[in-house]
Amino acid sequence: MAANASNGAAKQPPQPSPLRFSKFFQVIPHMAFYVTETLLVEVDRICHLACPAFPIYYKYNPVKTIKTNVIGTLNMLGLAKRVGARILLTSTSEVYGDPLVHPQPETYRGNVNPNGVRSCYDEGKRMAETLMFDYHRQHGIEIRVARIFNTYGPRMNIDDGRVVSNFIAQAIWILPVAMQGSRTG
Repeated sequence: MAANASNGAAKQPPQPSPLRFSKFFQVIPHMAFYVTETLLVEVDRICHLACPAFPIYYKYNPVKTIKTNVIGTLNMLGLAKRVGARILLTSTSEVYGDPLVHPQPETYRGNVNPNGVRSCYDEGKRMAETLMFDYHRQHGIEIRVARIFNTYGPRMNIDDGRVVSNFIAQAIWILPVAMQGSRTG
């Protein structure tokens, strides 16, 4: 157990979700299955959450990142089509690239560099979204796409360089909080 920085008390690890004991819910761990492999199961809902989101990880193996987004999404869509399941894809604000508009409306198409070092992630997620909508239009699959922005969770690295973890780290270490942009409202 980790010690709590504020009072020295032992911090309890996060409790597993009660869903793991439900006969109606199953998590298939990545150790047992890699999303680019065909998965033969009978399900009615699919949550496609697979893809490294930490820049160091996806830059380390950009081809695997693209394969996860493209081949993995094709496999999950093929499964959804075969069993008639609804599918959720977790996407990212990175589909907008380096946006010229803030905040980005859903109609904004982005400002993406297809040849940059982050392109494996940005373009991979864009392709995954394209595949989702094409399968919906062509095969009638019920889809959901969630673009997740700036989140933080208990197992995320405090020093991963993303904005939310930077704010938390700066607050914990009593450093000035770095802000981007102008200070006008």
